[in-house]
Amino acid sequence: MIKRISFFLAAVLIIASVTLAQSNSLSFTEVADNLNLNKKTSLYVKTYWQGIVGQEVYWIGKVVNVKGGKGKAVVYIADSNRTLYKGYNIVLETYDMESAAMLEVGQSAKFKGLLSDYKGKQGHPIIVYLNQVEFK
Repeated sequence: MIKRISFFLAAVLIIASVTLAQSNSLSFTEVADNLNLNKKTSLYVKTYWQGIVGQEVYWIGKVVNVKGGKGKAVVYIADSNRTLYKGYNIVLETYDMESAAMLEVGQSAKFKGLLSDYKGKQGHPIIVYLNQVEFK
């Protein structure tokens, strides 16, 4: 009887841990580290990305630049916890032109969006792309 209860409690804890992990947003640092070809194999990176692409994330970073056109804006963000590429390492695509137009260089921005793409080569910084971005 005690073994059954212990087994049941262990199963409940595992399920709770997995559910909690899935409900928490990935951090940029975690994503960048797992896409880093200097530390991970190309197979690992490919498999990891397939598991997270399309996931919604909530991040914060400093505005580097904002470009607009054709009804959407592209916002370049720097998360200084990881190496920057030309001053940024996150690229946001948003249709919220009004909010994007209000952003200023150097401003801290909170946003949520869907992981859509990344660029990363061995020896180069990781750039993560988000789409359907909303600013908080």
